[in-house]
Order: sequence, then C-alpha cells, then structure tokens
Amino acid sequence: MPMSTQLRRLLPTALLAASVLISGCATSDGTAGPAGRPADNSASPARPSAAAKLPKGIVRPGTQQPVGDGSWTVTLRRLERLSAGTVPEVPAGSSAYRVRITVTNERPQVATAPRIAVTARYGHLGRQATEVKTAATAASPGADEPVRIRPNGSADLDVRLAFPDRAQGRQVTVTVEATPEGLAEPELLFFESALQGRPATSPQAQGSRDAEGRQGLTPLGQWNAGLRLSSVSVTGHGASRSARLEVSVANRTGAPMPGLGTTLRVLTGRDLHLATTVRPVYGYHDAAIAPHHCATQAVVFRIPESAVGGPVTIEAVSADGSRVTFEGQLG
Repeated sequence: MPMSTQLRRLLPTALLAASVLISGCATSDGTAGPAGRPADNSASPARPSAAAKLPKGIVRPGTQQPVGDGSWTVTLRRLERLSAGTVPEVPAGSSAYRVRITVTNERPQVATAPRIAVTARYGHLGRQATEVKTAATAASPGADEPVRIRPNGSADLDVRLAFPDRAQGRQVTVTVEATPEGLAEPELLFFESALQGRPATSPQAQGSRDAEGRQGLTPLGQWNAGLRLSSVSVTGHGASRSARLEVSVANRTGAPMPGLGTTLRVLTGRDLHLATTVRPVYGYHDAAIAPHHCATQAVVFRIPESAVGGPVTIEAVSADGSRVTFEGQLG
C-alpha cells in the first residue's frame, strides 16, 4: 500500500542520492515465544563478541546482497570514523561516522533505483544515535525524486552517523530497507560489524530473568516477555512536564521482526489517569529488528506537573494485542 505523505516524513526513507544519518545495534539469543516474542522466563539480550558467528540472515559489511530477485545488489561498506569537526552539530560526547551503500543495477537496461532507508543500532540494547544534519543532506533530492542507473552501473549513498563515544568497539547492526520500484514493502538486509575504537567501559551486565511481578505488574527497568521499559525521567517546569523513557523489544527468532510495534498507554496516579498514548511510527521511530537482536527507542511525552514524583502505570500493547503492565515512579 502506498505511504502517505505524512508517513514518509516520519519514516527515515530516502532515495539513493540522499545522505541520511541514523544509528543503533544489539544482539541476543533465546527461545521464541508466540508472535515472535520470547517465551516467558526468557533471558534478556546478550552482546556477542566481535568474532562471534553471525545469525543467519546477517552478513558482514562488504558482502553483496541481492534485491528484487537479483535485479539489484546492495553493498554496505565498513563504518569510517570522521575527523572531529568534519560534520557540524555532532552532539557532545559523540563522534561522526560515515558508511557508503552501493546499489548496482544488474539489469541490461536503465532502471530506477530502489528507495533506501537505513537504521543502525549499537550495543546490547540496540540503541539508536542522533541524526546529524549536514549541508550535503540539506541539498539532496527529495524522497520522491527517482534515481536512474544505467545497465551494470551503480550509485552510492553516503550515510553519516553520530555514535556516542561509549559505543566504540561495540557491535553495530545496520538495517537497510530496499524497496524496488513498484513494490510497497521493502526487502530487509542486515549488516553487522564492530564500531572502530576501544570501548571506554565494559557494557553493563543485563538481568538474565524476567522480573517477579507483583499481581501481574513488572517493575520499570525489568524484562517481561521480551519487552522492557526503562525508568521515567522528567524535565522542565510549569504545568506540563517532559517525560522520557526507553522501550526495548527483543527478537529471539531467526526471522526479522517488522519493528518494535509497541503502543504505550501511560496512566498516572492511584486513580490511573490516562496521561497519553504513544504509538509506533507516529510517536517514535520504528524499523525492522534483525534476527536474534533487540532494539531500543527513546520515547518522549508530556505529563501534568501534579503527577511528578507519583506512581505511574504503563500498559505496553504489542502488535498482536498482548499486554505487559509496568509500574514505577515519575521522576
């Protein structure tokens, strides 16, 4: 089904000539439960070593991957760290990286290149880094402008990523969504390697069991059925405050998951006042999750000042309708 203009603005979809920036990564092993979720009492995701064998369906950068029944090949090069100051507006404590994606036309005639969207996730939780705007990005053609490639020709997409310095030396999984002309659904390609550099600190160990919830309630920060919500931080002043948390989803299956696909219903106070509902795509970036990996996305929403410091109950509703209820404090 064709994407609406509004949805295109919300999703990180770009044509081949565009330069975009995204980031994040994670990996895990486990036993699959219903609807692609881990079974109850499953372990939280574990980070593999750089030399670990990749799960089926994930390849190293530099490997050509066929798209469109072999009409195209897509190749992702290794991540290259850029010198400080090369890319403006890199967040403090982060460094800019560049990766080149090459799309080759294997047909004997001129053809329109697939639309390309890229998401990179880093670390055991699969966090996503901040997009960095550059002059090249601003001058690139819009998402509706076609890119035509001659027979046996190729075109490059330079992707600029901003990773926090603490991610150096850790695994990075890059998801490339390639949508050939005339098709509505993308083909998913996954590439994985270690980020250049040596990690400043060892990654924190994650709990290996689901939380022992009280009367069906799971504490914030704990895993339940392949889902985790972090504690909620609150900032700002006035009658309405900004609240932030992270939602993590583990894919323990050998097949890609279409995305986090989790809707959050935020209920405040003892009377469970519905403060907000946050939906995937419209409320936060959502992209496919690689096999045996997890993905984490930050979610920001508003809460009334009167709720700060009080209890919060969050219903996490998966795409299949299953629910996990979390509890904690606001701020």
